[in-house]
Amino acid sequence: MLTLTTEAALDILIVWLQDNIDCNTSIIFDNDEDNTDSAAILPWIERARRDVRTLRHLQLLHQTETK
Repeated sequence: MLTLTTEAALDILIVWLQDNIDCNTSIIFDNDEDNTDSAAILPWIERARRDVRTLRHLQLLHQTETK
C-alpha cells in the first residue's frame, strides 16, 4: 500500500480547490459572514505545499551533512 505524503495530500486538495473555482461552486468553508471559499483558501494551501517542500529539502540537506 502506498503512503500518502503531506505533499501529495496538499496536491490533491489544490486540484480539488481549483476544480471548485473552475466550476463556480459555492462551497463556503467557514460562515456566511466571512464567506471563505475555494479561491480564498487556494493560495494558503499552495503556500503550505511550498513550505512542506522546503522543509523536506532542508531535512535532506541535514541528513546529508550529518552522514
